[in-house]
Amino acid sequence: MYFSSIFPSLLLSGIHISVCLASNSTTVNADIKSISTLVTSLQDDVQYVTAGIPGLAWALQVQQDAIALDGMINQGAKDANASAAFGGGGSLDIGLSLIGLQPTITRTLQAVAAKNTSFGELGIIVQYSLAQLKADTDAFASSVVAKLDSLEGGIAPGVIADIDKAFETAITAYENAY
Repeated sequence: MYFSSIFPSLLLSGIHISVCLASNSTTVNADIKSISTLVTSLQDDVQYVTAGIPGLAWALQVQQDAIALDGMINQGAKDANASAAFGGGGSLDIGLSLIGLQPTITRTLQAVAAKNTSFGELGIIVQYSLAQLKADTDAFASSVVAKLDSLEGGIAPGVIADIDKAFETAITAYENAY
């Protein structure tokens, strides 16, 4: 009798564990989609930044966007660190999401770099924010790559290198802008 009640409990526990593991890669993929939405918002808002007082409200909005984005990147890293290996299906989904996100990040960073003179004396804040976003993006990428299967894990460094290059270009645009 005791055994007959333990077996169903173990079976249900096994189902719960597999559902929990599947939700971890799903959670990380949802984080990537949220990051994508926030990157797009940042790109949309940065286009309205103009030099001087008229652009100040948009410059502040861009900073708020960057803070929200950084928070989501950090949450994504926490979720990836808490996750088990993503497995074949999860790795493929996450790998495709990252490949799709890379051009959006690059375009956004190009737009931010192009506004380096528009931010004026706030450029130092933008430069610091970019450096922080890069550091946190690198940490997120490391957390994710560690959980990918070998195929996706082999492709990811190329995607990450493109993102790093875009960050470096944007950061450099602000070195002498203020």
